[in-house]
Amino acid sequence: MEISVNSYHHQGVKRLAQKFIPKAFSSDGLVEGFYEPDAYNPEQGKFIMGLQFHPERLRHPETDEFDYPGCALAFQEFVKAVIAYEKKLNSSTSIPKTVKLNQELEKNRMTVVSSFSIAKNMYNRKGGLSSYQDAELQPGAEFLEIGPFALNTHTHTLTELRVDHLSIMSGA
Repeated sequence: MEISVNSYHHQGVKRLAQKFIPKAFSSDGLVEGFYEPDAYNPEQGKFIMGLQFHPERLRHPETDEFDYPGCALAFQEFVKAVIAYEKKLNSSTSIPKTVKLNQELEKNRMTVVSSFSIAKNMYNRKGGLSSYQDAELQPGAEFLEIGPFALNTHTHTLTELRVDHLSIMSGA
């Protein structure tokens, strides 16, 4: 589609390079807008266009009539490309699939999660290991790089984590 546009500077070209296609012309025949077919398809969200004219000049100052109706087409094509590009992005942005762990990794993950859950319950009760074994807390401790069965030597660290009154007895 060719459009007729304004030309304030009378700068343009008579002939374009072979791969470019003229799109907008001034009344004196100068090419004021062009595109490259592989990079221009508003329906697919592609909009690369070379412009020399002033597309912002759309209407006569005193009326709603367009002084160069072709100028509005450049904006309309641009908006069409933006909408198509947004749709393309939204349709290609899918929720990533969850990582599937092998059985051993999944078992280890669940053990660590369980250990943290036990620690949370201890925190909520404000201490005590009466119903829990040291071994149940070990995976979480290892995960936090505290080391196996070293929780009682790291009471200050655990206190900083707001786990108060933690006492662990060996072999309990």
